[in-house]
Parts: sequence; C-alpha cells; structure tokens
Amino acid sequence: MLNITKPLNKLLWTLVLTGVSSFSVLGQETPNNQSSLISPETEIDYTPLQEDLQQKQWLEANETTTTLLLRAVNREAQGWIPQDEVKNIACWDLKIIDDLWKQYSGGRFGFSVQFPIFVETGNRPGRLVDTEAYDNFGTRIGWRNQDGWIQFKYSLDYSLEAPVGHLPNPRPEYQITGGRLNYTALTQRMVECGMAAYSDPRKPLIYQPR
Repeated sequence: MLNITKPLNKLLWTLVLTGVSSFSVLGQETPNNQSSLISPETEIDYTPLQEDLQQKQWLEANETTTTLLLRAVNREAQGWIPQDEVKNIACWDLKIIDDLWKQYSGGRFGFSVQFPIFVETGNRPGRLVDTEAYDNFGTRIGWRNQDGWIQFKYSLDYSLEAPVGHLPNPRPEYQITGGRLNYTALTQRMVECGMAAYSDPRKPLIYQPR
C-alpha cells in the first residue's frame, strides 16, 4: 500500500508555515452569493434591497426600491419615471425586486402580488379603463381611503398588517391620481417580462402567476 502520510503531513506543515490554512483555500473556491443579486442587464446590485427586507425595514425597502428603479432607467437625477420610460425597465431587475419582496414578506407584498388585484378590480395591463376601476384597485390594496389617495410616503402602512399588495409603492409623493398612467404601464411591463399572464379582456379572466 502506498504510504501517503509523510507527504500529506509535509503539505499541511507547508500551508501552516506560509500562513495559509486549508479553510482559506476552500473559502476561495466558494462562489460569491452576492453575484446572484447583481443584474446581468444593468449591473445594479440589489443587495441593499435584500438587506432592508431581511430586517423587515419596510419603509427603507420601499425607498430603496424607488432608488433602484430610477437607477435602472438612468432617472436618478430626475427622481421620477415617465410613462414611456417604464418599458425600459430591465426584466431581470423588475423580477428580482418582485422576488425579494415576495420572499421576505411571506408572499404578501410584491408587484406580481398586486397584479391579480389590479385586473380583478376591472383594470387591464397597458390600457386605461376608467378612473373608478383604478380607484377600486387603490382601495383594495390600501392606497386610498375615504378622503381619496393617501399621501405617499409616510401614510403607507409599513407592516405585515397592511393589506395584501400594499407594498412596494414607488410612486412620487404628490401624484394625486395614484400614478394611474405609470402603474398601468408597469403592469404591461410585468406581462412582457413573463411575471404574469392575462387573457383577452373580452373573454373570462384567467390569471396565471409565474
């Protein structure tokens, strides 16, 4: 039988004497999990959002979501995204934001959580129906009260007691219509990105979350 004890001992002593341990060598071979949160399309790192959500800091996570979406379409300086720019949000980025919100809220929050409520209240992705339908959507997810659209952002409910779909809400602070045009464009982007599917509005609604 081949005696490997001496060569093995020699290798271990060499590692110790040179200040390199077997643990550090193995550590170098471990993939960096953070890379999975870096968008291959925009190179934006979504780790800050994950950290906010892990700590259940819902307000901070909502603000981080807004910042990252603005960065994704190069609109940080302007501080808002016009309707025709929503289509430029990279699908990977929109999906990772949605996935993180769903994961850390136990499925209560996220864009794709809002989507079925949006269509159930009579709205259609990418197409304005009427103001009453969108008002009903806002009421269902807690963005409206008896006095109308609540004032973003400190009037939102930053807790798991909030209505399903309440967060995220990245609309500008003084959008009195609740961001109807932008949100309708966002739901169309969800469909384009494969985050949700819906049937022809002239046929019975069949919502299929993905």
